[in-house]
Amino acid sequence: MTKVLPVGYGYRATQRRLRAHKGGAAILGVCVLHPIRTIRAALAAPFESLGLLLSSHRAISRVSLAALSFILILALNPQGTTTVTQAGPERVPLIPESLLPQNIGVAVATDFAVAIPFGVPVDPGSVEDAIQVLPEQKLDMAWNDDRTELSISPANRWRTDEHYLVVLGASAETADGDSVGTRRFSFTTELAPAITDFQVRLVAAALEAEPAEADIAHDLASALSLETKIPEVDDGSHPPTRTARDVSATSAIEMTFSEPMDRADVEAHFSIIPAADGELDWREGNLVFRPSERLEPGSRYTISVIGSHDLDGNVLGGKNNFSFIVQTGAQVTRTLPALDAADTDPATVAMWFSQPMQVDATNDAFALTDTTTDELVGGRLTWNEAQTQLIYTPDTAFAGGRTFEVSLGDGARDVDDNTVVTSWAFSTKAAAVVAAPTPAPANTADRGSTSTRSTAPAPAPAPVVPAPAPVVPAPAPVVPAPAPSTSLAGHALNQINAARAAYGFAPLVLDSAISAVASVHAWDQLRNGYYSHTSLNGQGLNARLAAGGVAFSAASENQCHYYGKGDAGTLDWCHSAFMAEPYPGEWNHIANILNPRWTRVGVGIADNGSHVIITWDFTN
Repeated sequence: MTKVLPVGYGYRATQRRLRAHKGGAAILGVCVLHPIRTIRAALAAPFESLGLLLSSHRAISRVSLAALSFILILALNPQGTTTVTQAGPERVPLIPESLLPQNIGVAVATDFAVAIPFGVPVDPGSVEDAIQVLPEQKLDMAWNDDRTELSISPANRWRTDEHYLVVLGASAETADGDSVGTRRFSFTTELAPAITDFQVRLVAAALEAEPAEADIAHDLASALSLETKIPEVDDGSHPPTRTARDVSATSAIEMTFSEPMDRADVEAHFSIIPAADGELDWREGNLVFRPSERLEPGSRYTISVIGSHDLDGNVLGGKNNFSFIVQTGAQVTRTLPALDAADTDPATVAMWFSQPMQVDATNDAFALTDTTTDELVGGRLTWNEAQTQLIYTPDTAFAGGRTFEVSLGDGARDVDDNTVVTSWAFSTKAAAVVAAPTPAPANTADRGSTSTRSTAPAPAPAPVVPAPAPVVPAPAPVVPAPAPSTSLAGHALNQINAARAAYGFAPLVLDSAISAVASVHAWDQLRNGYYSHTSLNGQGLNARLAAGGVAFSAASENQCHYYGKGDAGTLDWCHSAFMAEPYPGEWNHIANILNPRWTRVGVGIADNGSHVIITWDFTN
């Protein structure tokens, strides 16, 4: 029997009325509740309650009578019938059963139990027979003391990353024998452990070399042959869903996990295909594999830890096998002179590599041999900053009519410690020959000749005409020191004009517009990490001069760069290197400096504190 206190009615008075009606009908407020089975009884019930109230409290009769007009509402419906609306507690509407299961757990640990509430005592046997878990799983069941809640746990473990549905069939009964009704419950389990990162890194750091002397670029005719671009640096890191490429043959593989792992189990499931010997180690929860032998260049390797478990016994989920490709060893991509080139007249020998090289080891393995005499040619080796370009400058000019062989022995290696073995050859132009004596003066001999040997038969002896002496090249004039200047560009101009004066040529004028064009090109190379007579936008010298508003009919360009000498030191070193070339030369730097056709020059100097690039542009 439900007892509810009326609003505004004293507690003691209520208790007296409860006692007065003890054993009679239940009182709800001041309304006597009789069983109502007919419409007539339903209509009479409010009046009976109201009469009882008025008989007990005459002082409020008027208020209650006035309120009666609000309590009873008589209305005519559209059909003309009378309906009565009764005030009082509203009936709770029936709520249809939800089509969705009741959630009883989120991210449940795989070895935890979940509780199924019933609200009333139930018959355990009927419930256990009627319960089903999907996906199907063997269960252990336990009840609370009053049989209102069932705990289910897996006989082994719940699956990770799973959504479970618990269905209670219609045969389940309460403790009183009533039907519990069909019910559905659901829960989700925790995420599976996963590999969150996969890294492939170099084991051995690249060998460090002393700053190498820079190469001297050829003039416009051969500018592209000495183009140098510094490649971007890759730290070796790769996301776990991507195949790593160009991995070092001396790499370490590292895996990061989302959960603490059963280390022995992970190591037991670790595999690398093709097989490679190595050591497994753990660093701050990460698995590290270090090969004990070099991986095969060009091969694809696959690392797998499929089937591994974490410390809780959960199997590893997600992507758990990864591939990477080992880079091939460095290759010689270009040579100067070209392979097997004939009739060349090179001032230097150059080689380009597809990857950075170990400078010291490659220098020791380098050899340049004159195949005619089978003797080594002495000279100086220099490298570009990226350690991908080797330049050999001989101590003396290459002899004419000879074949030279360039070779790298077993000691030459790239920074990944791959052996680079190669050899190639070129031949030089035949030496010029002085013809039989003629009435021409002795000083008409070509100053560009590299030999004074005569192959013509000697004339018949005559008592009055002695045999002529061989013609020797005229010695190069002595170039005086340049006049002092207050600027580097002025110093460069004075160097050029001192050389031209020594050879009998008119001085050049330093042109500000040409200097602006040269300066822009020098800085563009320094800032963008390349070295070429062709700009990144494809413009050559003539196009750059025209874009800079310079009027001309012919032009040429010298370039040079160096590391660690500063701008003044680089300028002096480059000019000395230019003037040490053979003259008259064919398309070389000294020929540009001493070209009688030129009347103007522009000088651009770019310096970032360690690397200096200088550009000289000559025009008429």
